[in-house]
Amino acid sequence: MKHYILGILLIVASAFAQDGLEPAIPDEQAVPAEQAESNVLAADPAEQVEPTEQAAPERTPEGYRIIRIEVEQTKIYKDSVAKVRKLEAEKPHDPVPFKFSVGFAASIGLKAVYGKYDKSLYMTDTANGIIAGMDLQFGAAVLIPLTEYNFAIKTGILLNHTNLSSSRVTDDPVNVDQLRIKHKEMGNEYEEDFNGEISQWRLTIPLLIGVKTMRSPAMFEIGPQFSLPLFDEYQGRSYKEDLIDSGVRSSLDIAMLIGGEVYVTPKFLINVYLAIAMNDLYKTEDFYVGVSKTSMMELKIGLTYSLF
Repeated sequence: MKHYILGILLIVASAFAQDGLEPAIPDEQAVPAEQAESNVLAADPAEQVEPTEQAAPERTPEGYRIIRIEVEQTKIYKDSVAKVRKLEAEKPHDPVPFKFSVGFAASIGLKAVYGKYDKSLYMTDTANGIIAGMDLQFGAAVLIPLTEYNFAIKTGILLNHTNLSSSRVTDDPVNVDQLRIKHKEMGNEYEEDFNGEISQWRLTIPLLIGVKTMRSPAMFEIGPQFSLPLFDEYQGRSYKEDLIDSGVRSSLDIAMLIGGEVYVTPKFLINVYLAIAMNDLYKTEDFYVGVSKTSMMELKIGLTYSLF
């Protein structure tokens, strides 16, 4: 009898134990909470959202958010690009050879004529500017290579037009009477303020030696420049004078030209020159009373375009 009662108790206990356990859900059927919530939202068409808004940010198993960085945004990539650009910049340029060429040349410059004052007539004997103005130059230029890369001759035939504003030297005179006498000997009347303009036309031939390195686009040039006066006239307030016919103008101007050119393209060059006169432009005291040893200085910038 005891055995029957014990068996009945075991059966009842087993039944209660099975009622307290929930059936296990297979792994394949498990639904994440996020997906279940999205499924509920999707059930109502009016409340559906775009896929981009549904996408949750990526996270690690520990819950940290994952941020994706493009390769182009990394420091390693940026450093490698900067290194490549630096190597390209330091890479030697291609050689720049000299080629025989004939082309068109033009320039514009500022020209000034200086003279030494006569100490017996003026309070100074230093050289001072007496005329200044703009100079325009245009014509043909020729480049003759001496070597392939390093030496060449630059020459040409150019026409110069210069317009100078002149003031005959009357500043701070020591002996005005002597100035009046000298002006009278020249056939002019002395005036305290005697201004005028000088107009010049000249035919110019430069003869320059150009030097550069094999890979450099820049060339240093130096050499003489010869100018033949074609027209030189003074227009004053009271009279006009042809300075060539009157024998006041020098028959030939000789100047030292210093400067250089840069190849912008194989056919196009930009140049800058400083010209310093090597002789007097006007004969002593024949025109500028009380002034001797007239000299010239000019700074000009221009371009050369090779036609062939």
